[in-house]
Amino acid sequence: MSESVDIKFTDSLRAWLERRPCEVAVWIAYRAAARVLPVWWDGVLSDTLARKRRLTALPVLRSTLISSVAVKSPTDAINAAIVDATRAASTVPVDRAIHAADSAAHAANAAAANNADFAADAADACGLAALAISAKVSWPAVRADVNVVADGEFPDARPLWQEGAGPLAEQWRAIKWQVDQSEGAGDWQFWIAWYDALLEGRPMLADAGRTWEMLEEIALINPEIWGEGPEVVNPVIRGIWELHRLRAEVAALQAEKEMFLAVQASAAHRGHNQPPEGLVDDAPEVARQIIIIWDGLDEARDELERDAPDKGVLCAIAERMLAALNAVVAYCGKVGDRMIMAVAATIGTGGGAALLDHFVINGRLSQFVKDLISFGIGG
Repeated sequence: MSESVDIKFTDSLRAWLERRPCEVAVWIAYRAAARVLPVWWDGVLSDTLARKRRLTALPVLRSTLISSVAVKSPTDAINAAIVDATRAASTVPVDRAIHAADSAAHAANAAAANNADFAADAADACGLAALAISAKVSWPAVRADVNVVADGEFPDARPLWQEGAGPLAEQWRAIKWQVDQSEGAGDWQFWIAWYDALLEGRPMLADAGRTWEMLEEIALINPEIWGEGPEVVNPVIRGIWELHRLRAEVAALQAEKEMFLAVQASAAHRGHNQPPEGLVDDAPEVARQIIIIWDGLDEARDELERDAPDKGVLCAIAERMLAALNAVVAYCGKVGDRMIMAVAATIGTGGGAALLDHFVINGRLSQFVKDLISFGIGG
């Protein structure tokens, strides 16, 4: 670390942030707001007046998400998020929830373009977060973030709390249970997964680049759609999330396939998508089915990467892959464990084990195909 950082409370944080780039202030501010997000969510779920007014967690969720995106790619949509978060904070009659919402609003203000007071807004976001929970637990987390970025760099993903899920872990578990029991629970699952990823310090899609691309697309949803409330915007968000998850998963499955082919295949003996020998000697039909599956992965990848994938085409690809996969699994069940292990030995230790895992054991490919069908049917 190139400097000694001594952050006490809001004033000293503001002074330190004034000497830093705006994105550093935004990163620290949105993380402080995110730590106390469960306070707001619990407030709108449990407070009687909040329920009567049909308030939801959405404005603060949106504000925090857009602030996080602004660290990487500042966007005009942030200003609309600020309005939503401020309006929500002024109507919820729960003191700690108001502080949590205000924290998110100040974090969004810090991220707004051409904001000369970004340091003050970021410091205020941290101070309000402390009011929403406790200075004893909130400020140490802020100081830890300051020490991480003291050299002007910050990680793509870092746990929100230094140890475990933090002091609101029980509250967060209760919120998730309530959401799961509620009407339209499926359309709130993105937000649950997003916040779990924030807590744990990991990209939602296991790939930071793909995750930021997805979050930016969500942040840039038309403000009018956001304004219609969770019943309208959450299904749109869910569709974006499902598409990006499928893109990430097909890329991972493609990587597995290419590993098989790179290790086991020989250009002199078989084409690019040909399965390993040893599985084909006594079962040429199974070999044909494996080729259908692998060709299907190529086709699915190409279609999914389009700006507007054709869901009918994706369904057709998935149905072909599912039929072929069922044929392979049925063959493995028919020949029994001894023959399967013999095939594995014939293919080779690495390739055989990987092939069997790919088709028979872990169900990852099967789940991808089912998810692809579900996505295609969904629109």
